Amino acid sequence: MFNVKDILQPGLTATIKKTVEIDDTVGNMNIHLNQLLSTPACVQAIVGACIKAVDHFLPEGYITVGKSIEVIHEATSMLGVTVEFKATLTSIEGNRLFFEITASDAIGVTLTARHERVIVNHMALMDRAIERVNQLNKIREMP
Repeated sequence: MFNVKDILQPGLTATIKKTVEIDDTVGNMNIHLNQLLSTPACVQAIVGACIKAVDHFLPEGYITVGKSIEVIHEATSMLGVTVEFKATLTSIEGNRLFFEITASDAIGVTLTARHERVIVNHMALMDRAIERVNQLNKIREMP
């Protein structure tokens, strides 16, 4: 493994702008809220902004994967509204990266979040995933 702090520093940022579309709304899960930006759509934008901030700095073969996320909705965002998600790398502990995220519309903050990502070797991750599937398949074969 490489020294993460040689290539990443707290303060790195990235933004993603998202105009709320029908597929982003809560209506997919609750018809009564069919014009409001859903939490899953917010999480997708949060993850995307964090990846955009750091993954392109990593050596070939390395990626980040999500470990934990905390999302706090401050205000609603409706269909057609543009929301900007800004991710900031706040700290690094070994291969663990910690981000703070804000989402804002033209009026102000609509969401705050914290997200932890971990730097991993892509091939090693896939090898572990395949091994787990093999173990699950063996369990299914047991009488």
